[in-house]
Amino acid sequence: MRSLYLVRHGKPQYPDEHSYCVGQTDFSLSMLGHLQAVLLNEELSDKISRIYCSPLLRAVETAGHMAPELPHIIVSDLSERNLGEWDGLSFDEIRQRWPDIYKARENNPDHPIPGAETPAASGFRFSQAVHKILCASEGDIAVVAHTDVISSYIYALHSGMYSRQRFRLPCGSYYHLEVNERNNISFSDPSYILPHPELNDGLCFRLRNAVSLPRHVQAHSDAVTELACCLCNMLESNGYIFDQKLVRSGALLHDIARLQRHHTKTGGELFLQLGYPEISQIISQHHGLLETKLDEAAIVFLADKLIQETQRVTIEKRFADSMSKCKSPEARKAHEQQLEQARKLQDMIQSLCISRFSSGGQTYTTGAEKSLNLVRRYFII
Repeated sequence: MRSLYLVRHGKPQYPDEHSYCVGQTDFSLSMLGHLQAVLLNEELSDKISRIYCSPLLRAVETAGHMAPELPHIIVSDLSERNLGEWDGLSFDEIRQRWPDIYKARENNPDHPIPGAETPAASGFRFSQAVHKILCASEGDIAVVAHTDVISSYIYALHSGMYSRQRFRLPCGSYYHLEVNERNNISFSDPSYILPHPELNDGLCFRLRNAVSLPRHVQAHSDAVTELACCLCNMLESNGYIFDQKLVRSGALLHDIARLQRHHTKTGGELFLQLGYPEISQIISQHHGLLETKLDEAAIVFLADKLIQETQRVTIEKRFADSMSKCKSPEARKAHEQQLEQARKLQDMIQSLCISRFSSGGQTYTTGAEKSLNLVRRYFII
């Protein structure tokens, strides 16, 4: 038996915030789509020997992230179903221009679309392409394509046991099928797999590179990570334990959406959609904590406020230099709140690390002196 992975591309970049009907309209990947493709790489790259993909850009870009070192074979019949007059239009426009057909499809998703390829025709086209690929290949392979043609293919394999809609894939997910020596497909579990690899430094670096995060932003993130981990170590030596792996990954990724508007909110939403809620919380709070308490998000927040570009600075200098960016009363108020949070956290950590070893006028132990020196070093006091 060998493995066949049927992969849906990452999420495309639509022209605006509307939802679109996309068949053969050739959108590239969105920021989320690039990140999803990297997670596919982490899960599948060492399991496959070759990758085949649709000629549409969103599939080609996904394949490029998934297995950059492997041969990529473009197969035109792996393309998505042609959706006729609806292809590339927003669903708002479709609802206005074809209200009756749109309503009919609420009860029957396979109700005909004007000028569109039928699900049966696109499914057969895709099935024939997969069969040719299996006959021409060896070993475990991946096919990067689209939800409509994949769902039609899987539906046919199950001989109508479920509805075709049951097999539709979210972006960045895949089906795992087994193939015998006669190229017959074995497929018992109709559940798709959504990659969720454990984050590590290498994966964090690949995620940052996938969205073309500038080198100076990455260097800043690396400096914040180093300081955040040092703060964790200092706290741990004084008996306060935090999840350093979470702190490290959160710090490495905290500026992942730096080039976007409202980058803390955007970055947090991206990782929430990817299935990493704890990382999402760290990213979304690195410019302002929901609550001033000492946790992993607070450690990254404080480390970020003690690093300017890649240099360690005092909180006062960091905030004085950034005040000029605050153009509105709301921005200045938020700036003041962040400054107050950073000061409180710094005082909190200083108190925890110094008071443990101090005792009214007595001489500090070696451990206490080490803690004091660390506090002075990290907070530049």
